[in-house]
Amino acid sequence: MNETVHVKVYLAGRCPRCNRYNEQLTYDYGIKPYQEVEKEMDNVNHKIKDISCKHCSTDFAPESLVYKETLTDVTLAQVAINYDNTLDPETSRLLKEAHDNRFEHFAKHEDAFWDGFVAYALQNWRDSINELQPHELLAGLHALDIPTNARTATQLRREVLNKVKTTEQKAKFWRSANHDYVYNQLLDIGAMGWHAESDAKQFGQLRTRYAVLNYPMEEVQERLRTDMIGKVVRKDRGDNAFLFKRIAQLSDDFSRLSKKLRDRYHQMQELRVEIDDKNKIIHELRQALKNERSNKNIVSRDPDDIRKIHELKSLVNELIEVKGEEVKEKKEAVIEETPIETESAQPAGKRSLEGKTIGIIGGNRSEQAEQITECNILTHGGADQDHEFDALLNESDELVILTKFVSHAAMWRAKAHAITEGKPIHYTKSINIHRILDEIK
Repeated sequence: MNETVHVKVYLAGRCPRCNRYNEQLTYDYGIKPYQEVEKEMDNVNHKIKDISCKHCSTDFAPESLVYKETLTDVTLAQVAINYDNTLDPETSRLLKEAHDNRFEHFAKHEDAFWDGFVAYALQNWRDSINELQPHELLAGLHALDIPTNARTATQLRREVLNKVKTTEQKAKFWRSANHDYVYNQLLDIGAMGWHAESDAKQFGQLRTRYAVLNYPMEEVQERLRTDMIGKVVRKDRGDNAFLFKRIAQLSDDFSRLSKKLRDRYHQMQELRVEIDDKNKIIHELRQALKNERSNKNIVSRDPDDIRKIHELKSLVNELIEVKGEEVKEKKEAVIEETPIETESAQPAGKRSLEGKTIGIIGGNRSEQAEQITECNILTHGGADQDHEFDALLNESDELVILTKFVSHAAMWRAKAHAITEGKPIHYTKSINIHRILDEIK
């Protein structure tokens, strides 16, 4: 507890646009003893706000809080952010007051808690002793002035079972052995900081179960108890068996629903990003069309300009129709389009492609591309419009669309880029790169 640590808290999550993992510092506890950090944690509330992706600058809601000890580079905890489990300000205030008042509240019910804890242990004495750790066993034996030469936990447990016989001895032993667990773990941390599943692994199922069912809590904290019951009480005998089983089932249902709602929340963020990207393209195309229409100084246009404007208008109309449809409808749509005459068409003969970069969109042609030496070939599957897709558009001198293997969305993006940048674009049903290059020539 007195060891010097440096704890920092980060907001963390994956970017909905580029799927890169990001962490952003939200609080620094400073370099100080862990005991001081733990006390400070009682009074610190971390504000959940959007974080910005370091790779693509997209703002998005974080998925979890990550606690790190930076001196030893150890992750202490990663806590999922439940956006579906928010509390109103009044409930939050009452929970905070109950947490701050936990020492006084426990003192009022201390004797009843210990009496029940001792009686519970006596009913399951051997199993209860088996849950104690070596330092707890030594503390209990020391309270009874029973010397021991045991060197292992197994030997210590055997001595306790053999030497602690009377009910009075067992009661005193149990209180002394569990003093650290009750006061430095349960009480010092408080019910708001318990993690029932990990506590059961560390301190034992029986002790954790008793604490969850009987630890003195104020009324506003009873919701915390209900959430934990389903995690530590899976089986029971007697009249309460059905109730505990039902609580466990409801707890599992609640956990699954919470996870489903968290997933849906982040899916909504991905859809927002996708809609923003589509709207940006539409805005750019509309602005380009507006600029073309407002250019009054052109008396006569080049035939290529007229063709570009015609294709641009057609593309804008297609995108406007798509905007009202489901954003998610995008993958593996087979395109049947008749090859059109492009800017690269030559009246006769073949031209040289030496020094040019040809971007081929559709299917998987990366292995064939490596065999080409007369020009630089870039390939992309065309199913998604990711960073590699944008890089291919920008770096290519000419574009090729494999009409049988590319999505509508990729074809529209490529067509819009070719029009606005004045690049030749070719449509073909061929799949062999050598034949494709011959067609371009």
